[in-house]
Amino acid sequence: MNGPNRTWRGAVLFLLALPLGLLGPALAAGAAGTPAPAPGTSANANPVAATAAAVPQSLFIVPTSPKQGRNPFFPRSTFNSSDTQSKPEPIDTSGVVLNGLTSPPRATAMINGRTFEPGESGEIKLRNGAKVLVRCLEIRTDVVVAIIGAQRCELRLRHAL
Repeated sequence: MNGPNRTWRGAVLFLLALPLGLLGPALAAGAAGTPAPAPGTSANANPVAATAAAVPQSLFIVPTSPKQGRNPFFPRSTFNSSDTQSKPEPIDTSGVVLNGLTSPPRATAMINGRTFEPGESGEIKLRNGAKVLVRCLEIRTDVVVAIIGAQRCELRLRHAL
């Protein structure tokens, strides 16, 4: 009975002494390297907050011309100024057709074969096969207000010919 108890006690003592053995030198070095509080400050001041406030903030301004430098994040990028950027070409909305409407409580509109609810966005195909993004803003009795590409349009139901 003496043998197993001795082994168990030795293992417990070893496990208790291990953290102290590892942390002891670190705690002693930390206590010896702690600077004295500056005159006029309290001894209870938080040293972590004082060092966090002393860290300077980085400020980076993206250059707009080669004379100002290059962008370190995208060094091969070319410089674009706002006056050289062209506006998107207007989309021919003559091929966009309001196929149908449903009534409340859940109003929907079918535009070029795709169903939209107010606030919903999606792509539709035009006559030439191109796809364009449509955002349905509002559905009224016989009119749908939508943003097609970058243009705001009112689509009306076509009545019997």
